[in-house]
Amino acid sequence: MITRVATFAMSERMLEASQRSQAKMSEIQLQEASGSVSTDYGGLGRSAGTLVSLEISVARSRSYGSVADEARSRVEVMYDALSSMTDVLSSFRSSLSAAICAVGDDETLTATAQSYLAEFAGLLNTRFEGRYLFGGSDTTTAPVDLSGYDATDVATADTSYYQGNAVKASVAISSERTLSYGVAGNDAAFEQALRAFSAVANAATMPDTATLQAISELVVGALDSVASVQGQLSVHAATLERSAAAQVDYQDYASGLISEVNGADVTELAVQLSAYETQLQASYAAIAKVQSLNLSDYLK
Repeated sequence: MITRVATFAMSERMLEASQRSQAKMSEIQLQEASGSVSTDYGGLGRSAGTLVSLEISVARSRSYGSVADEARSRVEVMYDALSSMTDVLSSFRSSLSAAICAVGDDETLTATAQSYLAEFAGLLNTRFEGRYLFGGSDTTTAPVDLSGYDATDVATADTSYYQGNAVKASVAISSERTLSYGVAGNDAAFEQALRAFSAVANAATMPDTATLQAISELVVGALDSVASVQGQLSVHAATLERSAAAQVDYQDYASGLISEVNGADVTELAVQLSAYETQLQASYAAIAKVQSLNLSDYLK
């Protein structure tokens, strides 16, 4: 009993030391598994504020990049729709040229104009991901309605077909910049095209040669205007693509800073873990040795 009392304090100190080593090993093992210095902000001390700020900025950057990518997809769909419009206008111009040269059939030209009018209107009513793209900021209403549209005066602009508004869609691509993009269905390029189709499709009688010539010139103007709008859309798409790429670059940079603040060096942790394992094994061996001491062994 005297021996046990004499070795009690030593045993307690050795046991406490081994528990501290075991706790440190558990902490290192958790860091090694998670790849982080701490799994909560409390374990980072003064660096916690820096980490929180970086994580918030990365989340915000991802949001900017995501909306820029979504807007770019819409712009690309609009661009493709305008390519189809160009094809329709080019075909109609060819039909007009044949009619002007008196080698076409009047009924065929009227039917062609009616078909192209409906097709062009359908392209302006293009939807993508549930949004009408050519209605300005009004994305829930079809921008073109031909039910009351009857433009037969070649020289007078008529946008009565348009149901949208003049406010362009916009998207925040950074904390400092908002980009307006796209084009509305009442743009002069589209108005000219629909007027040209309607002047033939809704005419009481086939227009005379001079009128057909004026309609053909209107189509040429519409083609030029559509090409100009496509150029604008191309610029918008490029801007949105650069913006999204810039956000990705920032996220990579900020993620590197986050790793510096809270990233764990796995190689160094492995070395520390090995050292603590050796230390803990030695502690257990020493505790076992002390606890095995018995006075009777020395009295024999």
